[in-house]
Amino acid sequence: MRDYGYIRRHRSSLSQGYLFGRKRRRGLSPLFLLAWLLAMGGMGLVIWRFNEIQPVVIAAVSEHPTPTPTGFSYAKQADEAFWSGDLNAAVENYRLAAQLIPNNLDIVYELVKVLVYRSYGDVRNFQDIEEADQWGAKAILMDPNSARAHAINCFALVRAGKSGDAVRACLRALEIDPQNADAHAFLSMASYDLGRTSTALTEAQKAVELSPQNIDANIAYARTLGFQGRFTTALRHYEIAASVNPNLEFPYFEMGFFAYTLANRNNGDEARYRVAISAYNTVLEHNAKSVKAYTRLCQAYLAKGEPKLARQYCMQATELDPGYTAAWRWLGEVYHKSRNYEDAVDAFAECQRQEIALGLPEDTRDPTCWWLQGVGYFIQGQCDKAIPILEDVLKWTKDEIAIRETGRALLKCATAYEGTYSTPTPVPTATPRPTPIL
Repeated sequence: MRDYGYIRRHRSSLSQGYLFGRKRRRGLSPLFLLAWLLAMGGMGLVIWRFNEIQPVVIAAVSEHPTPTPTGFSYAKQADEAFWSGDLNAAVENYRLAAQLIPNNLDIVYELVKVLVYRSYGDVRNFQDIEEADQWGAKAILMDPNSARAHAINCFALVRAGKSGDAVRACLRALEIDPQNADAHAFLSMASYDLGRTSTALTEAQKAVELSPQNIDANIAYARTLGFQGRFTTALRHYEIAASVNPNLEFPYFEMGFFAYTLANRNNGDEARYRVAISAYNTVLEHNAKSVKAYTRLCQAYLAKGEPKLARQYCMQATELDPGYTAAWRWLGEVYHKSRNYEDAVDAFAECQRQEIALGLPEDTRDPTCWWLQGVGYFIQGQCDKAIPILEDVLKWTKDEIAIRETGRALLKCATAYEGTYSTPTPVPTATPRPTPIL
C-alpha cells in the first residue's frame, strides 16, 4: 500500500508529541510578539474592509478546477446523444473518445455506426462515409481475430459502396462468431446491393432471429421482404426498427421511401403514399426543421399528383436550408412537370452550383439537376445553354435514366442544328410553350 491517503501513527505529529507534547513552557520570545502584533493588525484590516474582502474569499474558496473529461465520459455523452436522436453530438463525442482511447474496439464500433447513420441524412455528409471506412479498417488492425471488428468493417464497406469487400468482411466475422447478429444484417445489406436477394433474405432473417430489436437487422429484413412484394410484413419490420429509438430519423425515412417506391410501382397506390407521408410527418413531429422531411413530402405529393402542395413543401425546404441540394432538385422537377420551364432551369442550376461548390464526388451528385436542366433549356429553344450541361453530365454519370435522357436531348439539339449542335448558330425559333400550371 502506498503511503499517501493513510496516516502512519508511528510517524505522525500526534505520536511524537510535536503538537501537543509535554514540553516545558518557555517565556514569550520577541519574535513571537512581533508575529502576534502582525496577526492582530491583519485581523483589524479584515474587520475594517470585510464587505470588500468577503466576496473575493468566497469566490476563491468556491472555485474548483473543472475535471478533465476522459475517453469514457465522452463515450457516455455520445451514447446519451444517440438515444436522444442527436447524431451530431454522438459522432463528435465518440470521435473524441476514440482519440483518447484509440485501441478501444467498442468505442470505434459505435463511432462507425453513428457515422453511417448520420451519412444517411444529407448528401453533404459524404465525408462521414469516408471516415467510417477508415475507422472500420482500423478496427481490423486493432483486433484481427474479432468478429465485431470484421462486422463493423463490413458495415462501413457497404456504406462506401464496396459491397464485394463487405461480403468478404462479413463472412470472416461469421467464421469467428456465427451468432453475430450485426454481421448477418450487414451481410444481407451487401448481398442485396449485389443483387443476391435470396442470400440477403436468409441473412436478414437470421439476424432478426438472433436480435429481434436490432435496428439494422430489421431494416435489412424489411428491404428484402419488400423486394418480394411482402409489403405488410416489410412495413412491420420498418416499424420495429423505428421503435427501437424513436428519436432517430433515418428509420422513418427508410420506411417512407419504401412505401413511396412501391406506390409508384403500383400505379400510384394511394394507401402506400399515405404510409410514406405519415412517416415523413412523424419526423416533423420530432424535428419541425427537417429539410429532408419537407423535401420527401414534396416528392411524395408530386408523384401523388398534387403539384401545388408539392411546391409548398419544396419551397419550405429551400427557405429553411438554402444549401440543401435535394430540395432544389425536386423544386425544379415540380416546376418542370408544371410546364414552368424558366423557374425549373433556375432551380436545377442552383442544385448544380451547390453540388459543385460542396465538392461532392461525382458519383454522389444527382444527374437530374444536369440533364433535366438541359431538357428545360432545349424546350425553351436554348440549345446553346443546354449542350454544355448535357455533355458534362455524360462524362461522369452512370445513371441509366440520365444517360438515356441526355442522349435524347442531345439528339434533338443535333436535329435542330442539322448535325452541328456543337456550334449552335443560329438558335432555332422556340416552339410556343404551354401556359405553366404553377
